[in-house]
Amino acid sequence: MRVMEKKGNMEYSYMAIVFALLFVLILIVLHFLKPEFDPKWRMISEYEIGKYGWLMRIAFFSWGLSTLSVLLITLRIGNGSYLIYIWLSILVFALFGAGIFKTDPIMETTKGIVNSIHTICGSVVILTFPILATIICVRYIRLSAINVRGILIVITVLAWVTQFGFFSSISISQKKDPKAGRIGPTIYLGWPNRVMVLVYTLWLVIFSISIKK
Repeated sequence: MRVMEKKGNMEYSYMAIVFALLFVLILIVLHFLKPEFDPKWRMISEYEIGKYGWLMRIAFFSWGLSTLSVLLITLRIGNGSYLIYIWLSILVFALFGAGIFKTDPIMETTKGIVNSIHTICGSVVILTFPILATIICVRYIRLSAINVRGILIVITVLAWVTQFGFFSSISISQKKDPKAGRIGPTIYLGWPNRVMVLVYTLWLVIFSISIKK
């Protein structure tokens, strides 16, 4: 029975890694397919717009499936908490929501309800992922369920650092150009946005590798 459980956990770990890497691969490819979206100030969500937009949707679904795999790992191992299970579930729905509900162009002045839903979904992921990552990290380290603690701690700290860097890039850009507003060609939040989501995705991979099966 324990052998079967271990095999199931390994399968979910592989799923988490494969879907996370698929997200990263698609994101990289889209930079070449859609060069009109300047990565210095355009968000990754905007790759959903126009030609090849379906690829970005698949990327969000892949990220969501990677998160779902981590949820299944925690459920099979047990010793977690309802807070972790529910929070991971919310992130899964948010990531799928980001793929289902397409964003409007960042400079669009009139925002529709679909864009608003996408924004809510994206905000849930951006704002809460480091908090949940910290809770999971602390929880499973205390339970001695992590093989390599140092790497998980480092990537958890990086999740906070990149989130701070993302919001700091907006503030710094606004100070350099007070007339720029919240978004625009002189608000250089594009690369910080990309680095942040890559670290968030890498966290899923590291956790899947580090957790004791």
